[in-house]
Amino acid sequence: MDRAGKTVADAPNTPHRETSASVQPGSKTIAGISFTPPVHWHDAGASGMRQAQFSLSAVEGETEAGEVNVFYFGPASGGGVQANLDRWIGQMQLPEGADPDAAAQRSTFTADGMNGHVVSLDGTYMKSARPMGGEKTPHPGYRLVGVVLEGPQGSLFFKLTGPERTARAMEEDLLRMVKRAVQA
Repeated sequence: MDRAGKTVADAPNTPHRETSASVQPGSKTIAGISFTPPVHWHDAGASGMRQAQFSLSAVEGETEAGEVNVFYFGPASGGGVQANLDRWIGQMQLPEGADPDAAAQRSTFTADGMNGHVVSLDGTYMKSARPMGGEKTPHPGYRLVGVVLEGPQGSLFFKLTGPERTARAMEEDLLRMVKRAVQA
């Protein structure tokens, strides 16, 4: 509300801008960025390098859950935006040796003054047994959506992977969540 008792939406010609004051219940704050995961996602907490982990049960006809993992490596760590987008693209293989880089869809956005970068791709996800390499297991029919959000204390990295239809069921919620993120 403003001083006159009107909500921002009631004020004429005033664009709505979410700020740290609009952090919702159930929000997570990592490295100065607050975001609110959908209530229907299972919150698996933090583990190792993963600052947050979420999953969604497989949609009908698929057998594996989709997952979103959130990483933060410090103010100047984790590599640059492009290096991470390229690494994620490199985790996907396409039929008949097609070029994943050429097939990847890319977009950008701004959330509360923070630049965001998105890459998405369908194919065979080469899942590592360990976070930083190791033997890779092919998961055909997967979708990967990676988001880098450049925050005030360094970038947050959101990585969605899962069977294609399950991942697509999570994708809209993921993008809504990161686009509504605010600086804490």
